[in-house]
Amino acid sequence: MMAHFCQGTMDLYPLHGAAIAVRSGTGFALRYSRNIFNDNPDMEFDYTDADIIVFSKEERHSKNELFFIPDAERTILLILAPTRKNRINVPEIQDAANLLARVLVQQKKQADLLLKYSNYKTIFKKTSNLTAILNTRGEVVEWNEAAEELFGRDLASTPVSYVDFVHDDELARTRALFSSMYRDIMKYRKTLEPERLKNDPAYLKAARETIMQMGTSQGFTRLINRSGNKTLDVDYTISLIIPPGSLEILGCIVTTTDITKRKVMRERLEESERKYRELFNLVPLFSMLIDTSGKTIDYNYVSMEEYGLDPGQEALSYMDFIHEEDRNRAASLFINLYTRAIEIKNRWIKDRAISLDECARELRSLRIRNEPLRLLSRGKDKYFETQFSASLWIGESDLEIKGALLSAIDVTERNNYRRKLEESEKKYRELVEEKTRDIIFSLDNRARFIMVNSNIREKLGYPEDSVIGKYIIDILYKDPIDKNQINRETFLENIHRVLHERVPDVRFNAVCDHKFLGEPVTLQFKLDPIIENDAVVGIMGFASEISDDPLRDYLQEETLSFTIDNRLTIADEVSFRITRNLQKHLPIGKISLLRLGIREMIINAIEHGNLGITYEEKTLAQKNQSYHDLLRERQMSPVNRDKKVRIDYHLAKDAISYTIRDEGEGFDYRKFIKIKVKSLNDQMLSHGRGILITRSVFDQVQYNEKGNEVHLVAYLKKNTD
Repeated sequence: MMAHFCQGTMDLYPLHGAAIAVRSGTGFALRYSRNIFNDNPDMEFDYTDADIIVFSKEERHSKNELFFIPDAERTILLILAPTRKNRINVPEIQDAANLLARVLVQQKKQADLLLKYSNYKTIFKKTSNLTAILNTRGEVVEWNEAAEELFGRDLASTPVSYVDFVHDDELARTRALFSSMYRDIMKYRKTLEPERLKNDPAYLKAARETIMQMGTSQGFTRLINRSGNKTLDVDYTISLIIPPGSLEILGCIVTTTDITKRKVMRERLEESERKYRELFNLVPLFSMLIDTSGKTIDYNYVSMEEYGLDPGQEALSYMDFIHEEDRNRAASLFINLYTRAIEIKNRWIKDRAISLDECARELRSLRIRNEPLRLLSRGKDKYFETQFSASLWIGESDLEIKGALLSAIDVTERNNYRRKLEESEKKYRELVEEKTRDIIFSLDNRARFIMVNSNIREKLGYPEDSVIGKYIIDILYKDPIDKNQINRETFLENIHRVLHERVPDVRFNAVCDHKFLGEPVTLQFKLDPIIENDAVVGIMGFASEISDDPLRDYLQEETLSFTIDNRLTIADEVSFRITRNLQKHLPIGKISLLRLGIREMIINAIEHGNLGITYEEKTLAQKNQSYHDLLRERQMSPVNRDKKVRIDYHLAKDAISYTIRDEGEGFDYRKFIKIKVKSLNDQMLSHGRGILITRSVFDQVQYNEKGNEVHLVAYLKKNTD
């Protein structure tokens, strides 16, 4: 611009040269020259008035040969070298200089504004906060790099709305916030006087400030990235965009600060502090915070109640509460604790062998753990047996060892109970092991052995210590033919009745495994719940041999009928009862097979007949380990709860017969009858095994037309030949 001005001035007037200097401190510095001051481009002028002009350097031009024309504000100095001095129109050039000065000022302001805009834009783009400019429709007009990186959208491709990155849980509230803000502003604008807005600048300014305040909002919300796999907790600030001197709302600027980590850390700190305070105040017996000399700094509510301590009294020593006979050991424990802590700190401070974080971790891991110490009450009239623990109290930044946090759990009652229990158990063992031949045992609430007498070794070959802690079902016999594990399932159902239904005097027969012989041993079990504080905590049990009936050898004929409900344990008991008098007529092995077949038929009548459990449902439930839940659900159903199974048994001279009838819908037994018995082991069918096993051990297996009644016959002569 200066070059054009100088050239234009030289062309308009007969000038030899022209130059422009601008204000610099108290003088003027040369900024552009043409044909003059060519050898001194950094010339400066001290201009007081037209007669007093000082050049900063020697110059071939005399100041008398030049015209010096400042603008009205003296921001520039126009220097002219005329060819004919009398032809220069000084007033005209003076006006031009004034105009040039104003243009240069505006140009400088524009440059400053552009620089500020560039700086602000850089700040806007580079700031770590998520910042976006929205129009009044809620669409993003511009956002910074942090927001663009998180939300991964190009504004040039498709419009982006703020709803695209607000979490679903916050969307309704956010929409309501913007709607309410704009609605309230519109209501306020309707109350303004249009004529005053046009003619009263103060009124317009006040209205604008009010709207700006109404459009400013702060709070907390949650944002989500484009892929939906990252959620941020943020605090936000909303500010309206309104041009100066106007009430037109162009949009708003939304600035958010990610406080996710800060929020998580604050919540963790608050939760940790709350838990620590609760623990400190409520830990059993007492808790104390002591310094390294052993003086108390703080103690909890229980300590105050038990010891009558007053928070305002002089500091006490923790040793005041230690039983006299235990004080030396307590002192030794703390000396060892502090000695180990100093050794760890020396490894950090002196040896530089570990870092600050490693030192902190090792110090925090130091403990006095559950040491048996006796504590005294304040009046020395009562002592407690306790499990005494302590951890270091250390500074956060410098790891200063300030003292220790002590806690003690009163175990006096528990220890007294344990001693009494041990004495009682000793007497009980002496009694039961010397006076009975039964296996006497106790189980916990998960059916694991807690105690068992030595008779288990005699009857089943198991040393007492070998079964303690093991599940009682582990001693059951695993019959390779009993694929449905009826023996095991029946035992578990009886365990459930005792533990969960509190049924006393539960009696049943079960086949156990002899540890060394590997043979089945049938025992009669009696189970009772052990109840403490109105809760079942275990089982007391007896297992005895099944006594022989002295009249069995004289039995000629027997007829029995049973009508049973849908409990599998009853099915097991019935199968024992209606086969126990067959020893005169059949070998033990044959009787076991008959009993297994009868039990399978009775269980089929209950499961598939009365309860309507399909083979597919049973298979799926067993796979999901939910069979017992399915069984109990069907047993409790109003449709099934009153259904019965009838069993008729007749022992004659030459045959045994059983008739089993359920109240179900029956089934198509013919497809199972067609399967040959000899192919049983090859096929290993998951369904219909009961029918096939029964066919293999009974001479006759007949169903009624409906399929809900089966008649079984075994000939005695055929099996005794």
